[in-house]
Amino acid sequence: MEKDLANGIKNLSNSLNKHEVKYMFVGGVAISFYGSARPSSNLPRDIDYDIDVWYLATNENFVKLTKSIAEISPELEDELKKIIFDPKKTFIKFNKEGFNFDFLPNLVAFYQKDFQKCYQKREIGEIDGVQINIISKEDLLLDKEKLGRDKDLADIENLKKNSYKGFLR
Repeated sequence: MEKDLANGIKNLSNSLNKHEVKYMFVGGVAISFYGSARPSSNLPRDIDYDIDVWYLATNENFVKLTKSIAEISPELEDELKKIIFDPKKTFIKFNKEGFNFDFLPNLVAFYQKDFQKCYQKREIGEIDGVQINIISKEDLLLDKEKLGRDKDLADIENLKKNSYKGFLR
């Protein structure tokens, strides 16, 4: 895993963990954890990495999430305070230092009600001693199947070939 990407994941996770946010990395970060790294496509020129995070969409967890985001991006604090939380619709998206961050209240294959079940099955990775919550491979495959795009189908093929877990190779 590239050093900049690893540091971005580590710094975000450190803040999320500090604020006790219930979250899991999904998408490309999870794919990389399971040994099938692929670069994100269609990113704007100034964005190098796309980071997708599924969060438990409750009022309490959302408050923790916004505090964590404000810690890593203080310039967003006022804007975050203006958000009217809706557990089905409140996506948070922002760019910072070459990263595109998407915080998702649900996934294509899973809804808010499914989060706790999936969270219990999550994998816990680590970068430099920082805990990183990753959606389980089984749940990642289900979500990829539901998405059904060409790149998701390719991800499924690659994920099924790999038995690796972890960020450092």
